[in-house]
Amino acid sequence: MLTGIIAGLLSALLQAVSYICSAGFMLKYKSSLRLVIFSQLAMGAFCLPFLPFLFPRQLLETLPEFLLWTGAWIVCFTVGQTAFFNTLRTIEASRMSSLLGLKIIVLSVIYVLIMRTPLSFLQWIAVLMSSLAAVGMNWSGGARFSLKGILWLLVTLIAYSLTDMTETHLVSMPKTGNIIHDSLAIGAVCYSLLGILTLPFLLKFRWTTKQFVKSMPFALTWYLSQVALFVCFGLLGTVFGNVIQASRGLISIGLGILLLSIGLGRLDSRITPDMWIRRIAAAILMTAGIVLYSVAKIQS
Repeated sequence: MLTGIIAGLLSALLQAVSYICSAGFMLKYKSSLRLVIFSQLAMGAFCLPFLPFLFPRQLLETLPEFLLWTGAWIVCFTVGQTAFFNTLRTIEASRMSSLLGLKIIVLSVIYVLIMRTPLSFLQWIAVLMSSLAAVGMNWSGGARFSLKGILWLLVTLIAYSLTDMTETHLVSMPKTGNIIHDSLAIGAVCYSLLGILTLPFLLKFRWTTKQFVKSMPFALTWYLSQVALFVCFGLLGTVFGNVIQASRGLISIGLGILLLSIGLGRLDSRITPDMWIRRIAAAILMTAGIVLYSVAKIQS
């Protein structure tokens, strides 16, 4: 369990760092979709050469099933990304960042109602605590949501939850006995295919080497965060892994303080004193939720 928790925290840290790395690209090109396109091309470019060396032979025995699950991952991931960008048209990015914390509840409901995997009372309390903390971490208030925005948000949460579930299944398939190797292998397969499938977007987003290079810091940190996430999911399961992942907000607070202290505050959003107090309170609630879920997991 400890290795899984460490991997989850490392993934959360790398994801938080990747968001900071994306700032340089966004400041210059001001397009999150363009960043996604070029970062996926970058991830595909550095995953593809390693694919022949990482691909586990054990998967050849279940290749049709593996390809089916990989296809499901690509579909869920693509739907999630599409819904996410459509949601951003009606809900500000700062609020969306918080609302994605509700994915923990969506996952829990899917596992209980569809997968018939019950959660204990303590686990449900931990899930609710982590969700409240994740939403409260960056909540900025503002106008009410439109029905269209709510529907796109729901699609985003469901698609991202299904993506996590497919990742959990994929990383369990190689069975080499080395979870780190399996995670690297699954990551290489998924992001190599995703990079190849992204190539047609260059018909709309003209290729430039500058954009490709500028996306590399985000692409590298994001890919490594996903490998760590695969390790976490493989050892802890999807719901517990997402509870750990919700610590992104807590880590972001520390990174925000660090950026301010070294004079790079422009890479992070400006935060008022009231928001700092709310974030610290949410961080305490988040930590309590993670500890509670860990205790409940040990007792179950």
